[in-house]
Amino acid sequence: MPDMFENIKNIYFSGIGGIGMSGLANYLLEKGYNVSGSDAIQTAITDSLTAKGAKINYEQNGNSITKETDLIIYTAAVKKDNPEYSKGKELGIKMVKRAAALGEIVNKDKLLSVSGTHGKTTTTSMTAKIFIDANADPTVFVGGSLDFLKGAASRAGNKNISIVEADEYDRSFHTLNSDVIIITNIEEDHLDIYKDIEDIKESFKKFISVSKPDCTIIACGDDENIREVLEVAKDKKKILYGFGNGNDEKITDVRSSENKTSFNLNSEHIELSAKGRHNILNSSSAFITAKLCGLDLNITKNSLKEFKGVSRRLELKYSNSVTVYDDYAHHPTEVRATLEAIRSSGNSRIITIFQPHLFSRTRDFYKDFANALSDTDILILGKIYPAREKEITGITSKLIMQEMSKDIETYYKEAKAEIFTELNRIKKEGDVLIFMGAGNITDQCKEYVEILKSHEV
Repeated sequence: MPDMFENIKNIYFSGIGGIGMSGLANYLLEKGYNVSGSDAIQTAITDSLTAKGAKINYEQNGNSITKETDLIIYTAAVKKDNPEYSKGKELGIKMVKRAAALGEIVNKDKLLSVSGTHGKTTTTSMTAKIFIDANADPTVFVGGSLDFLKGAASRAGNKNISIVEADEYDRSFHTLNSDVIIITNIEEDHLDIYKDIEDIKESFKKFISVSKPDCTIIACGDDENIREVLEVAKDKKKILYGFGNGNDEKITDVRSSENKTSFNLNSEHIELSAKGRHNILNSSSAFITAKLCGLDLNITKNSLKEFKGVSRRLELKYSNSVTVYDDYAHHPTEVRATLEAIRSSGNSRIITIFQPHLFSRTRDFYKDFANALSDTDILILGKIYPAREKEITGITSKLIMQEMSKDIETYYKEAKAEIFTELNRIKKEGDVLIFMGAGNITDQCKEYVEILKSHEV
């Protein structure tokens, strides 16, 4: 293990239940460390870690941190007035952010880093599955629960190659020294961290600048912001992919049906089970990465064809008289991509139940959300999920509602029971229902599916 972990046995995670932290905790459990930690609530993720040997408390008062604790790993959301942070400082325990710990683990390997405002998790997952199927035995860190990792968000490999979702939030990806960088897209997001799009582009430039000298960049050439960022990478090998004529790897001959998408990437024919233009782009970058690393292209194609998606990425949860999807989209571009994918695969009426994520994101993008949601037929808006934020006066889901086209039935329902009542009133046979957002809307989806199942004949 790297120097940070020398003479370390007992590791404490402050905020262990987040997907990124849980992946790191899972990896260290696999490596034989004693892992403990805390989180605000008990979830399936924390239950999984407990089953693997982690000791988790749900009070976060600092009492579980003792002199026997060798290292504390904390999230970017943990502030200096947090009781666990204070206790660690008081006891003189070594403390590091998750991003630093992750960099310490993976930088020694051949590091494939998947970055971008959207599509990181799916692209990382596709790439990881290809390398696993090709017996490359990679270490993997991804921002989602994967079925081929038995529901985990990480795996410990043994072939000195790591595949990592490189998160731009809080500039975390600046700790990664990459051998291969994938950039899916660059847009405005996380404006609670960044000032504007120019600040975001500068952050991506820094990410590139800390890569290894012979790093290759695989990037979507259709994205103007990416092309601008790549101007600072004159000494790097670059492979551009996309639909436009100026790309090294051009996507053509796209064909879609209800359960299948196919396309050509230059001379290679690729088939997917995933829907949508965004997944054509995601899979293209994964394919190019595999080819760059010398993997068998037939194995690569079969792996992509078998890829069933990531938990909560347009995940099919129910199909009978109506079809129900659970989707993580929480940025206007992601919302638009999800609705385009559903719309392109049939003519069903679409009912979207959307829970905005963060007050700041709603404030910054409410008009863009309304525009992105214009491809649904009926919209039910829930309350904003605050996550790490405090309420901002005057910022509610009704801002989106006020911007919606009058041609789209739109409802605002604060309570879960109200949402379910409205759904039962308006849904018809053949409808597609999408529970959408990055908050606890996924729990509402699960509960509503159970209600639908209970009424099956």
